[in-house]
Amino acid sequence: MADNKDIAVLAKKVYELSTLTLEELENRKWEALLIVNAAISAATADGVAGTHADKEARWGAQIQGEGILARLHPKWLLRIDDGKPPAIKLALESALDNPHRDLRTRLQALQFIAPADREPLTDLARALATDAYADARGDARDLFITTMRRLSKDWFKHPWLTVLPYEGNPPPVSILIENQGPTHDGGLHDDPSDDTTWETVKYGWADAIRTWDVDFLRDNPLSQLYLTAAETAGEVASGANQAAKGVATIVKWAPYVAAGIAVLGLTTAALAASRK
Repeated sequence: MADNKDIAVLAKKVYELSTLTLEELENRKWEALLIVNAAISAATADGVAGTHADKEARWGAQIQGEGILARLHPKWLLRIDDGKPPAIKLALESALDNPHRDLRTRLQALQFIAPADREPLTDLARALATDAYADARGDARDLFITTMRRLSKDWFKHPWLTVLPYEGNPPPVSILIENQGPTHDGGLHDDPSDDTTWETVKYGWADAIRTWDVDFLRDNPLSQLYLTAAETAGEVASGANQAAKGVATIVKWAPYVAAGIAVLGLTTAALAASRK
């Protein structure tokens, strides 16, 4: 099973956009277009076909009435005013388990986003760096932190620095992507005792997307992990090496830890490194 963690970010964004009025959605049309395109690019062929079939079944007559250019508007994939989940949900469902989408393909997709269009997708850049860091080998983590500290003292506030080429070199996150090392057995087994917390939480996200559980999509702490800037924290371990091993106490995020969120490695390392 694929482990496309950033689909949680896309689902949160889709939920937020789906709650807008048509007028509000029109004002955020370009942001919405970026989000639905990101979801479609992450989906399987069947997921994309299902999304467009659902769109046509529900909104085909109105699309026809508004003209051919209206077909390109993201509102048809996000609207829920007919009482049903947005059509883009089907693409998101398929993206959860898309076996052909790994860290490399996620990075490639981010490379094609124009500078002016990056802001709405900043959380996807942050999610990629977080996911790549979580399963990278220790030496790769150290090199990544050293590289990022050289680029910017407060690099953790600027996620796009991690995924963009610099000084003729590949994106820093590629250090992590090319040096992945297993830290656990993935949770697909008979003994769950060594699962990471993410492995138990991610299926909650999958269920929420498939059933369009709006309360979960709106409030689940996992979305806050990716969508909240890590600027305030309590005492953290001194030194990037210690931080990379996850030795830290994060006061601000205590509720998230209690709720079962343990993917804090990248933020911990960033905070520790920034204080050196």
